[in-house]
Amino acid sequence: MIRRLLNILYGNTPAAFESSFGLEESVRRLQAAAKRSPTSQQAVGRVREDKVVLQRSIPFVSNSFKPFFIGRFKHTRSGVRLQGRFTMNWFVKAFVTFWFGFCAFWIAMATYAVVTSDSSEQWWLPLAGVAIFAAGLGVVKVGTFFARSDIAWLTAVIEAALSTEVRPNNSFKPKPLRGSA
Repeated sequence: MIRRLLNILYGNTPAAFESSFGLEESVRRLQAAAKRSPTSQQAVGRVREDKVVLQRSIPFVSNSFKPFFIGRFKHTRSGVRLQGRFTMNWFVKAFVTFWFGFCAFWIAMATYAVVTSDSSEQWWLPLAGVAIFAAGLGVVKVGTFFARSDIAWLTAVIEAALSTEVRPNNSFKPKPLRGSA
């Protein structure tokens, strides 16, 4: 359960992409795919041999909980591979850690205060901490919900840039209509 909660809060999905090209050409093609456009969604970020940081940019839309691809190009026996992971921005991770750490501290201190107090008027204090924790978890879930297709979208952009063959984006799988075979 702890691992599932950490994955919800921080998200860390490993990824590797084989390139059909040499190192310099792979870097150049991925740089070309990561150009900013003011009118359409794009993969934007920094592309170098030793560090690749890409994110999906949609004009006039901002979401701090969207995933970034962070990786680097590596030489392998079979050629060139872009290896990394999809994860959230480090600042968002730090903020979420602070938020939930404060909630845990609040709940612990409020519980201690209620248990050691002679008065029964403070019984609600630990519940306030639980409510703040739940509100934070809700914000994280809504943010990640709105970014749910970003990993598949970035994967398709990276694969298209590093491959000679055109692959369909299989992230969308339609459901059959009722009554159809």
